[in-house]
Amino acid sequence: MRRENQALRLHSKEKRAIGNFRGDYKTFPTGCKMNFSLWLDDKEFTLNLEEKVKNDILVSLGKREYHVSVEFLSSDEILLNIDGKIHNVIINSNSSSHSVYVNGRFFKIEKKSVSQVLGRKGAKLKKRDVKTSMPGRIVKVFVEEGEEVKEGQAVLVLEAMKMQNEIKSPQPGIITKINPAAGDSVEAGSLLFSVE
Repeated sequence: MRRENQALRLHSKEKRAIGNFRGDYKTFPTGCKMNFSLWLDDKEFTLNLEEKVKNDILVSLGKREYHVSVEFLSSDEILLNIDGKIHNVIINSNSSSHSVYVNGRFFKIEKKSVSQVLGRKGAKLKKRDVKTSMPGRIVKVFVEEGEEVKEGQAVLVLEAMKMQNEIKSPQPGIITKINPAAGDSVEAGSLLFSVE
């Protein structure tokens, strides 16, 4: 079975989700498992999806499980049967986001890169410290300690799971510490850099 990890951030007040999605929602392969990290009001949850048979998905959120059946009505409209309750879902997608209407309620899902998600998690743990949530190897460091950076500016490149990800500064400021150098291996939870 194929397993994919996804990252998702949900803001309940804004009804807005931020995530990293690969592929199209219509191509969820039979037998596939997908895992999401989900934040709701600064609390982290794990969301697991597993398609048992075509268009029937077991959804686990914490200790709760939901059985979801999917019926595609058109290229952008689906019916979800969640434990016997029907939901009409319309999805309009472009290259950077999905507009989702569930029973008439609007949600916006924006695609984010792994580095943006890692930067957010690092900033959330300690406002000025950026840590990695996965082991990897530092390929390149773009800045030096004492250098001023802008929010979103690339600080270094982390290679993890055979993918290179630019890790960006979560806020404007001065780089007060860069822990690894190019070529160094880092463990999950390692401090990458501090910005103040």
